[in-house]
Amino acid sequence: MTGIVYDPPPSVRGFLLSTSFLSLICGPVGSTKTTGAIMKIAYHAQRMAACRDGVRRSRAIWVRNTREQLRDTSIPDVLKWFPDGQAGIYLKSEYKFLLKFNDVECEILFRGLDDANDIRRLLSLQASFAILDEFREIHPGIFENIQGRLGRYPDKMMVPHRPEWGVDSKGDPIAGCVTDDGKPNMHLWGASNPPDRDTYWEEFLSNPPANARVFMQPSGLSSNADWVKYLPSDYYENLADGKSQDWVDVYIHAKFGKSLAGSPVHPTFSRDFHVAKATLNPIRSAEYPLLIGMDFGLNPSITINQIDPRGRLLTFADATSDGMGAMRFIQTKLRPLLANRFSGAPCLIIGDPAGQQRVQTDERSVFDILRQEGFRVVAARTNATAARTAALDTWLARQLDGGPAHLIDPCCAALIPALKGGYRYKRKKDGELEPTPEKNLHSHIAEAHQYACLHAGGPTIAGGSGVAQRREVRRVASTGWT
Repeated sequence: MTGIVYDPPPSVRGFLLSTSFLSLICGPVGSTKTTGAIMKIAYHAQRMAACRDGVRRSRAIWVRNTREQLRDTSIPDVLKWFPDGQAGIYLKSEYKFLLKFNDVECEILFRGLDDANDIRRLLSLQASFAILDEFREIHPGIFENIQGRLGRYPDKMMVPHRPEWGVDSKGDPIAGCVTDDGKPNMHLWGASNPPDRDTYWEEFLSNPPANARVFMQPSGLSSNADWVKYLPSDYYENLADGKSQDWVDVYIHAKFGKSLAGSPVHPTFSRDFHVAKATLNPIRSAEYPLLIGMDFGLNPSITINQIDPRGRLLTFADATSDGMGAMRFIQTKLRPLLANRFSGAPCLIIGDPAGQQRVQTDERSVFDILRQEGFRVVAARTNATAARTAALDTWLARQLDGGPAHLIDPCCAALIPALKGGYRYKRKKDGELEPTPEKNLHSHIAEAHQYACLHAGGPTIAGGSGVAQRREVRRVASTGWT
């Protein structure tokens, strides 16, 4: 690889040279953050200790939401800096580029997360590095799980122990995915425009863990925008013309913003109004059972609620999952949450009516599983989208004595971002909205909560034996405790 000259602007240089396990950069469009992410591959690859044959080998996984995004944006960006046939070889059918320069060889594997099969293949790889392109669009579960695949290539057979490296904290000889001085050389980095407020990514960027570094670039219209020399004259001034303030805040000023990809399903939700300022505590009484709204499928989710003596709907906690069966969710999520925070409180699960259908594997429905686990469960009176959304909207619109009739505990880290706008109607190419909410990481928890709101707001079907009013449900005794 010859003839490549890269002089990163100061706002990108720290990100490029960061040796933290996690490094994330956020900035406006056109701020060269993607270029920094690309060149960071070469930076870390040349730091890798040589294998037995003298070649510094590494493997990087470049992640984007879809194959189309990889094909249209990510791969052309990489090949612009690492030309095919000059800096290495691009294997189009394998979505792989083999970067070669000096004594360095680095495989760059491009992976779009189109479906569950792509995710499973991704999480079976052995890699050195991972790059998340537009990480705000990447599911947090992928971000967390892919970290376990890093530092596993090259392995200790390929890069054997050197006496000068000594031993690690456990007393094992240092070898494998390390630098020439024996330090770990596994890294994950990402570049993105700012994420929406009240999301996983905003929280991570605002309060990063000790093993992470976050780099926030300035506004493209500020005097500190040190990359504008690479852009056309008045680029951001022209870009801002005719755009909404929300768009300008995110894509030019690099501020956290609300989603512009669609419309919130529940626009009346207000964090300041509907989220409590302190922890909410349940009443432990058979007269006021916990109402647990539950959505099933491969992403079981729940919200735990209660109607208090004033007639308010209080939401105390939530839990969601990714690729988890009903039994595992009950044992690892639902039971521990109930035991740790709601021990002794009576409860009733209100589930998606589709959960009454038996699966082919063992001919049991999710309702059967819940009942066999000792829980009292009823089907929501409908799973029609219009009825579910209306039930939650009704609770959000109600007021009691000037305050909210629906109050949510601030610990509900999945439900609050969903109601804030993560649960949304996706916008089509023609600008119109889809008629039904988008299925995404927020939809399962939102729909679980809608089932609880349906039940709390009116009659529910109980085992097909008739209609039970809410006050009769309050007298149901709890089971399912261990």
